[in-house]
Amino acid sequence: MGITVNSGLAVGVDHAAHTGALDGNGLTVAVLGNGLNSIYPRQHHSLAEQILTHGGLLVSEQPPDSPPLAAHFPKRNRIISGLSLGVLVIDATAKSGSLVTARLAAEQGREVFALPGDIDNPNSKGCHLLIREGAQLTETVQEILQCIAPQLEPYLHSTAVTKADTKELKDTEQLIVDSIGDHSSSVDQLSTNTGLTSAAVSSILLSLELAGIVCSQSGGKFSKT
Repeated sequence: MGITVNSGLAVGVDHAAHTGALDGNGLTVAVLGNGLNSIYPRQHHSLAEQILTHGGLLVSEQPPDSPPLAAHFPKRNRIISGLSLGVLVIDATAKSGSLVTARLAAEQGREVFALPGDIDNPNSKGCHLLIREGAQLTETVQEILQCIAPQLEPYLHSTAVTKADTKELKDTEQLIVDSIGDHSSSVDQLSTNTGLTSAAVSSILLSLELAGIVCSQSGGKFSKT
């Protein structure tokens, strides 16, 4: 959908974030807690090469030969959040370093999103704590896109259509508008009606929403303005 995914090249969710972006032919940025002359953890050397090959970046504020010291990683996290429009926490224990990143993001004026989980799962405790402190309970990508849409508008304005240009919409955009009709529709309904993937529908809806052609409704549905 044109969103660059930033993370820390660590094992687990970081790895999933970077590989997910690459699998979707997107851009991704990895912020390291060590110098750029080495990759940590070592098993992610191939992943780091893929990030660069696909036009992404490896970023570090440490000297080139600096080792991966524990003290570097909390400092590294403030760069991840600072580069981002928002931070999504997927898994976090009550004392997780992800909570540090989330709080740094809040201090930097970034959006904070948290995925809820089972109340008995220790890896959900941190997410629930963030939600109680004001992070946005997040279940879908669309919820994130709707939240950051106002910040994306200056970047998408050059390609987004205006309300006056409705007659000149691209075929796929017009297909979405026609499928909405006079009622509201969800992403899944529009995907079924048009044969487009949910990801494609979400991306088109974002552009149409920024252009003032559609608007989001409660329950994750969209209607024409």
